[in-house]
Amino acid sequence: MIRLYRAWVCAICLVGASAGSAEILILDKNGEAVLVAAQEVREEKKTIQFKELDGTKREVELGKVLGKLPSTPLPEQELSREQAVSAINKILEAKAQHPNLEQPLHKELEIWKERLDKMPSPEDPEALAKAEAAFAAATEKAIPQAYDGKKSYTTEELAKQVEALAALSKEFPERAQEVENIGAPWRLEMENQQAGRKKFEGRWFEPEDWEKEKETRNDVAKKAFLAKIQAPAVAPILFSQGVFVAGLGLVLGGALLGLSFLFHGVVELLRHRAWWKGSAWALAGMCLFSLMARATVLAIAVPEPPLVLKKDNRTTLEDLLWSQVGLKEGLPSEVKLSDAEINDWWGRRLRFAVVGVTDILAVSTERWQLEFVEGGMTLDRTGRWLGQTLVLRHELIFSRSEKGENIYRVEASLGKLPLPPALVLRTWNQWVDSLLEQVALFPGSKSVQLDRIEKGVVVFTTQ
Repeated sequence: MIRLYRAWVCAICLVGASAGSAEILILDKNGEAVLVAAQEVREEKKTIQFKELDGTKREVELGKVLGKLPSTPLPEQELSREQAVSAINKILEAKAQHPNLEQPLHKELEIWKERLDKMPSPEDPEALAKAEAAFAAATEKAIPQAYDGKKSYTTEELAKQVEALAALSKEFPERAQEVENIGAPWRLEMENQQAGRKKFEGRWFEPEDWEKEKETRNDVAKKAFLAKIQAPAVAPILFSQGVFVAGLGLVLGGALLGLSFLFHGVVELLRHRAWWKGSAWALAGMCLFSLMARATVLAIAVPEPPLVLKKDNRTTLEDLLWSQVGLKEGLPSEVKLSDAEINDWWGRRLRFAVVGVTDILAVSTERWQLEFVEGGMTLDRTGRWLGQTLVLRHELIFSRSEKGENIYRVEASLGKLPLPPALVLRTWNQWVDSLLEQVALFPGSKSVQLDRIEKGVVVFTTQ
């Protein structure tokens, strides 16, 4: 039992303390073999001199030295496969010669076998495969994800990765060059970060150059993205064929009826000498005809004052489209859009669907144009029919009740001719449906609500 205890103590001393020593000596001590970790070993004629780990110098007769073994290899120590095989053979021979040292020598043997398993051997396919599998498993553990040159890493992530690679290099000192090659991009990333450089699309720049490069690249990417964006085609009809024909028929019918009244009055005056009756018919005819003529003049007139397009260099709509669709970012909490910018967007992006072949008498739309005023907006939609320009104007008045409910009031006119409420709602809803098709370009539009309308600007907030 005492011998077993002494063997375990010896094993612990060898494995834990003799790492890096020059040799392990097997000495004869009172007829029993013991292991001693020795440094600075020198042989004289009849003695051997060495220094123990605590610095004590000793001198032993050569006859007391039963054998020599290589010291326990350090984790970072480079070894060849031949060195490891030679050490294993010597340990096996010593185990056979000295049974009392079986346990400490077995510990040494396991350490050398573990190192040998990690050394690839082209002559031994099985050993090579085993070594490669061990290295691959350790590498995967040290580097869970491969280095991505386009990704930006934090200082903590880089420090952790470099530390893991250093540990891997110590575990496989014979493959230190491979580990060095694997860790090169990680160390380069850390060096560039420590030097204050910034990365953009896998390339490193000085801070001032980084800002310029990022802005340039973003502008190029944004222009390419916006060039590919095509707004959906909206409804091309300003007035449907049925509505326009009905209105046209009403005007022509009223004008013919007025002419009929006038003709009837003239007949009464000239043929029947019925002065009062004839005058009444003639007056009614002239009034009805004048009313229809006036309505026609108002309908084809351009409303005064006309909306004026203002220059605006802001590109909020394009920025929103780029950030939401191109960069996959969210909407800001508040969005301000000017009427000039929206008009410019419509001028460049608005597309109308093709008019149906059966819509012969329908009024087709050519453009949209709006103007924001305090608490409301004016929308003009310009159409054309048989060469004649027609302007449909809607005026929206926006307010909020004491309970916070939004209140909208809409009025409309064709030219300067006021339209009846039923037609106002019909044409307004048609435009709103077309507008929603345009807004569908912006994924976050469903979470937007109207906050207020100011002169020249509309303000939206996100929920």
